[in-house]
Amino acid sequence: MDLKEASYHPLIAPESFPDDECDSSMSNLAMTRKPSWRDYILSPLLSAILLLIALTTTLIILVLAQKPSDMQCTKQLNMYSPALEAVEYIDIDFAASFNSTNIYRGPPIPEREAAWDKLTYKHAIEVPVDKIAGLNRSEADHLKHVPKDVGTGYVGLLEVFHQLHCLNMIRMYTWWQVGKYPGTPDGLSMSALKNRMHVDHCIESLRIALQCWSDVTPLLVRLGGPVGAKADFNTHHRCRNFDKIEEWIDNNWTVD
Repeated sequence: MDLKEASYHPLIAPESFPDDECDSSMSNLAMTRKPSWRDYILSPLLSAILLLIALTTTLIILVLAQKPSDMQCTKQLNMYSPALEAVEYIDIDFAASFNSTNIYRGPPIPEREAAWDKLTYKHAIEVPVDKIAGLNRSEADHLKHVPKDVGTGYVGLLEVFHQLHCLNMIRMYTWWQVGKYPGTPDGLSMSALKNRMHVDHCIESLRIALQCWSDVTPLLVRLGGPVGAKADFNTHHRCRNFDKIEEWIDNNWTVD
């Protein structure tokens, strides 16, 4: 039996469909597709995430770019004091060479004694009750209150003036020991034991203070001179402006 070749004949030839009719049919099909939940949720959610990322990135950049002020650093790195508001910083070279001169240096004369008195003898201030915890103290420490007409806080002295007082005591003691005072300087007594205890207290107070601040400014060595080299004691420092602090205490003291 002879087999006939199989052949395919479309019922309707492709040529019979106009192009515009096909396009129209496909468009209608797309328009009749039901919207997915992703069309309503994913796009807004993605937008929100991207916005959040952008805002977070901007915030991080702003925080990193913002430099803290000297006052912010000072308050963060120091114990409470009402005098912190007077702290500002200046860059200076120390005038501390062996042969330097100033009003504070040398044997006692009336002008020098007056300068040291002005430098060291200052009035007290009031420390508010709610601030003593930051100074590691409490009412149980039996602290002295300011007079009632001043307030309810506690009597406080600025440490820098106690340290300068101690330095002055050591200065006077050394000159007194070699007979440069006609009598006994204020702060010292005729008791050798009391004087020794006072001076030893002052030496210890200054030792503790120096170690506490631990100045790490490099002290360089200059070449030349009779011995070939010498330490450069005129070191460059960033210091608190003492004039501002002295002005603050002179204008803001509350307790005699």
